[in-house]
Amino acid sequence: MSRYDKYSESALGVLVKTQDIALRGARGQTDSADLAAALLLTALPDIVAIARRNNAIVDDVRLKALNEGLEATHPVSADGAIKISSEFRGILDKAEALAGDAKVEPEHLIRAAWPAIKEDLAPYFRAEAEPALSLPSDDIFLPESRLYEPAGDAFRMLERFGEELTAEDSDYPIFGREAELDGLVSVLLKFWKPNPLIVGESGVGKTALVQGLAMRIKAGTVPERLKKARIFEIRVSELLAGTSLHGALEDNINQIVDAAESLPDVYLFIDEIHQVVPAFANNPIAEVLKPALSSGRIRCIGATTSTDYTRYLEKDAALLRRFQTVLVKEPDRATVRTILAGVAPLLERHFGVSIPEPLLNRALELSRRYLPMRRYPDKALDTLDRACSRAVFLGETVLNDARLLDAVKDIANVVAESGLETDSGLSGLEVILSRDIIGQEEAVNAISEAVRVSKMRLGLQEGRPDGAFLLTGPTGVGKTALAISLARALSGRDDALFRIDMSEFSDAHTAARLLGAPPGYIGYDDAPLLSRAVDSCAGGVLLLDELEKSHPQVHRLFLQILDAGRATDSTGRVLSFASITVVATCNVGGDSGTSIGFDQENGPGRVGAPMASLKRAFPLELLNRFDAIVPFRSLDESDARRILSDTIIARSNVNLRVEYGLELSFSEAATDSVLQAGFSKEFGARNLQRAYRALVSAPLSRIISDLAGSGTVRVEHDGTRLSFIPGET
Repeated sequence: MSRYDKYSESALGVLVKTQDIALRGARGQTDSADLAAALLLTALPDIVAIARRNNAIVDDVRLKALNEGLEATHPVSADGAIKISSEFRGILDKAEALAGDAKVEPEHLIRAAWPAIKEDLAPYFRAEAEPALSLPSDDIFLPESRLYEPAGDAFRMLERFGEELTAEDSDYPIFGREAELDGLVSVLLKFWKPNPLIVGESGVGKTALVQGLAMRIKAGTVPERLKKARIFEIRVSELLAGTSLHGALEDNINQIVDAAESLPDVYLFIDEIHQVVPAFANNPIAEVLKPALSSGRIRCIGATTSTDYTRYLEKDAALLRRFQTVLVKEPDRATVRTILAGVAPLLERHFGVSIPEPLLNRALELSRRYLPMRRYPDKALDTLDRACSRAVFLGETVLNDARLLDAVKDIANVVAESGLETDSGLSGLEVILSRDIIGQEEAVNAISEAVRVSKMRLGLQEGRPDGAFLLTGPTGVGKTALAISLARALSGRDDALFRIDMSEFSDAHTAARLLGAPPGYIGYDDAPLLSRAVDSCAGGVLLLDELEKSHPQVHRLFLQILDAGRATDSTGRVLSFASITVVATCNVGGDSGTSIGFDQENGPGRVGAPMASLKRAFPLELLNRFDAIVPFRSLDESDARRILSDTIIARSNVNLRVEYGLELSFSEAATDSVLQAGFSKEFGARNLQRAYRALVSAPLSRIISDLAGSGTVRVEHDGTRLSFIPGET
């Protein structure tokens, strides 16, 4: 019988790695330094446990460098078995003595070799607060072991792969979730299947619920049967660490099961428990857990998201029936407010800042408005946490509204510090939009009024988009420009508009691109278009350009979005449009003459929507979901003159000043010549832009190198063509 039969798979893995390191170092025998390196690379859970007990962490950067350095060398060939130094032989003898009748584990090797390997391990430990400094070897100690006590050995095994949530120094306060905790406790008291499976969306507080249970147990506010309970969180990642050898993972799982079985008051907690089923990863964890759970040998608490429950756990019905499902829903606003009030003193002590009570409601509202795709209470807590850290960074001692707005910007890339965050800012929306949109006062007023109602939460239905508008009118009158201007005004940034050209969705099969193709179809792995839209334009505008050109199936999809503000993509992700303003444009009726109401002949200064044409192009129920159908009138010559001078020429001069240090000044005759060539009721402002490009930009491009730095350049018309006369800088 070989002496190595007494070693577990994990310990044998360490010894094999030790030999490999010695060969790569071209040394004729193994020594303690080789063992230290092998322990770092193959027994990481034990190393992490030692670091945790010394209030330190493992330096991942140095660990990665160690591994890469070894991989870069090639092992030398050895004649026969590699030699073992006398020092290393003594370590093995001591490890076997420590193990007694049990198999030698990596911790036995660590304990036996500790005086020799301590200095080799020290550079890989560092204090969390001082990431640049390694801990001196004198500051690292090997905690006392309970290897000789069966219960102590079991606890040691559980600590090797996880962390005790009911430990004396653990502190996980929880607020506002008493009903959920009561439900969790009631499942733990069951005779059959006392194994709760907590299911809920990301961010609703599944892990926090188990931590709150641990605090109840520590405080003794649980039924008598649970007062001695101890909860150990087992991390699947640590179970998998160092299990490259065949059978090593099964050995780890069996050790966990045996340890939990020997401790009647222990409950295992596995977060993201879907990772143990074969449908997620081809590992044997679930197959070992099933008989242990079925026979009642161990008790387990699991947690997973609703999506992963459906995608992975439901495929393993045998494992699922060992658990009792506990649904955890997103808390309501009152509960989140209670949670924030409970957490605020903790943040104040941690950051050394004061948090005024009104800012708790403000954090609640900002996270609701700008983080629709995340869940309460996580998004509200994250907003408050980031705001406090920002205040500390700036040397402030009292949290203020500006720091909350900074937090929203950091999390969602939304600039929320514009004046539109206040009622007074919203009241000036018409002025902001009118700077960019000329000749469409009625449309601007209608949009502004509807946005105010939505943004100030005066609407009757929660969860709908922050306004849904259908802009209809001839081409080139400013519909798309209004959407762009509105996005900038609402968000304070230039990239808050997500534009979808609906003419690309004229066929039924193209509609799948919006929410993602079904499994088995081309494009299934591509990110759905609407998922990208929700992620990129929170607080901004989703522009559906030329909606009338899309397929009726697309119309039915947006009927749902405009009504409920939600949709589910092909991955099962629920998309929320609650903080997005939806603007659709269409040219319906634009080629039917003046009878449909696009021109000013419908009344003095008024214009009507072409409802007859719209009803033919869209389902009536879709039209009924828009907050406003906003008609745009055709531009007249006075509008075109203002657009030419206030928009086209002004924007051209901005670019010319930056690039070439010059500015164009048009005479009245020059302006009239461009206007005469470009004004068109049929084609609108786009034809005016084409005329400016042909008459001004094109000839200017041929002589601009001679005019650069000339200051003001006078543009004149000599009756035939435009001329450019340089002025003085």
